[in-house]
Amino acid sequence: MTRCMVLNDSYEFLSIADHWLDALNLVLAGKATPIEHYPETVRSQHCAFQLPAVVVMSRHVRTQRKRRMFDSPTRAAVFTRDDFRCQYCGTRISMGTGTRDHVQPLSRGGADTLDNVVACCKACNSRKDDRTPAEAGMTLARRPRRLSEEDKIRCLLKTCRTREREMWLSCLQRNGIALWAA
Repeated sequence: MTRCMVLNDSYEFLSIADHWLDALNLVLAGKATPIEHYPETVRSQHCAFQLPAVVVMSRHVRTQRKRRMFDSPTRAAVFTRDDFRCQYCGTRISMGTGTRDHVQPLSRGGADTLDNVVACCKACNSRKDDRTPAEAGMTLARRPRRLSEEDKIRCLLKTCRTREREMWLSCLQRNGIALWAA
């Protein structure tokens, strides 16, 4: 039905509750406070409850994450940052047809970081092979870079329904919330 964005007490992104009942249970147990609601309500025999769209935890929830979210050059992060376009020829790619390319090859001391990885079609990746773009006679449309806040939000919300995405983004903008601490 509807999902709910869960923020830690510091307003940092924590998770997405896939079922509205989980989010409502957090609110009813006093573990979270809703800051945005969907227009729909659910009813029990005696009560009606508005469905929460965004909730903030009442207490800090410690996570086991050793690395910050979106610091590693995953396919989703790289493809979202590069707008699902090959950075050499501009061809539209998908998660199934695209590859990640290391601008400075790993075999030549290049790092597996967002600053060195771009989205690439299979043809350009084969053509570039184990060379730098200059050696292969290819030019990059955009230099690789770390993800901006907007890129992170796009990557997080790319699988969300339009209605959820609009509700979450309007709540974040209205309240001046950045999902990740600097």
